[in-house]
Amino acid sequence: MADPRRDVSAYAALAAALAAPGADRAALLSEHGLDEEAWDALDDAWQSRLSEAQGDDDLGVPALLTAYAEAFSRAQRERSPALLSFERFLEAAREMKRGSDMATLLKRLDISLEAYLRAQAHWTAKMLEDDELAARFQRAMR
Repeated sequence: MADPRRDVSAYAALAAALAAPGADRAALLSEHGLDEEAWDALDDAWQSRLSEAQGDDDLGVPALLTAYAEAFSRAQRERSPALLSFERFLEAAREMKRGSDMATLLKRLDISLEAYLRAQAHWTAKMLEDDELAARFQRAMR
């Protein structure tokens, strides 16, 4: 395991883990030999380095910022549950169109609100790009 004190990707992954809802901060920090005070100092040091890096490259995004953003995003994706399939999203959308109570429906389908909203954002964006997918959705909603 890379050291978040020296490696921007390890720092970003730890920051993403700590930002996750319900994260066990004490356990996560302990895994890296840190406590809250040490984390605060480490976070301040990295944030300072990232801020300084912004002025290092007038031609684009500095490499350090790019590495941090990519690692943070990757860590968030790895911690997120899988995206609902289009068919599963359609199933939920059809039920909601019928007037089902959203909370009751999602509980019955064993879909979290977060998962449904993530799928809705994802599949809506895909339908804007793909006419056939949009047509499938429209047919299913009739």
